[in-house]
Amino acid sequence: MKRLVLAFCTWLLIDHCGAAQAEDHATQILLATVKLQHSQSAGTGFLIVPKTGIDPARGECLLVTAAHVFEPCPDDAVTVALRVPKPDGTYQRRDVSVPIRRDNREKKPMWVRHPAFDVAVLKLSLPQGVEATPLPVEVLAEGPELRQRRVRIGARLLVFGYPARVEGNAAGFPLARHASLATYPVMPPTAYPILTLDMSAHGGDSGGPVMLETIDSRNEDAGLPVILAMVVGKMQQDEKVVGLYEERILHHPLDLAIAVQSQFVRETVSLWEQAVVKPERK
Repeated sequence: MKRLVLAFCTWLLIDHCGAAQAEDHATQILLATVKLQHSQSAGTGFLIVPKTGIDPARGECLLVTAAHVFEPCPDDAVTVALRVPKPDGTYQRRDVSVPIRRDNREKKPMWVRHPAFDVAVLKLSLPQGVEATPLPVEVLAEGPELRQRRVRIGARLLVFGYPARVEGNAAGFPLARHASLATYPVMPPTAYPILTLDMSAHGGDSGGPVMLETIDSRNEDAGLPVILAMVVGKMQQDEKVVGLYEERILHHPLDLAIAVQSQFVRETVSLWEQAVVKPERK
């Protein structure tokens, strides 16, 4: 019965957003990935359907990103880059302003942050006509699924994002880059919450979903993709150079990305659900 309810809600959301055909795993995640920007920075986010607290028929979903994309933002809103399909098969970019703080003196954040990790979720209402297909929360891998799939060192990954604010095209689609899992072990996530990825990361990548590539990833109708983690930073070596009249710090990129395991993204979604559903019951 739960599967039928989930399938019905997903159908409603897909119908609302205009993407009705089955897609391979990479395309599913690409359609759920968006660019975020404000006056001082930019980042990546992706769209998730929680189990409770939203109305999928109205295009409601959760925007997931790194908390540091929101927290230093001096603005009370961020711009989310969405895409509108045109009859000729092309896409037109559509920027939407999304509030992130309540319009009052306290300017209280509207997002929910994980208490220990750099993860934040924010409720979002998608406008009619955009092609964005939020993914059910089940795509976020947890410990049992990692064990079942035997995720190992060197696992092949696909990372979606906007490195240095670069977009795939004028329509605002993200870039997809191959990576591999550089750290061992990954189980249990509570003991190893942070993963290192063999890929070059840049500003703008934070909040990007990390997809686990499988044998079925390239097939249509292969079911739901698996999001292993979310990018939250990059590794670099800092070198202090002392001259006769000046001192400088040189940053040498190590071509390694830092990602938080998806279990903690799920936990943040659950925290959002608890914060929303409990007040409604009172």
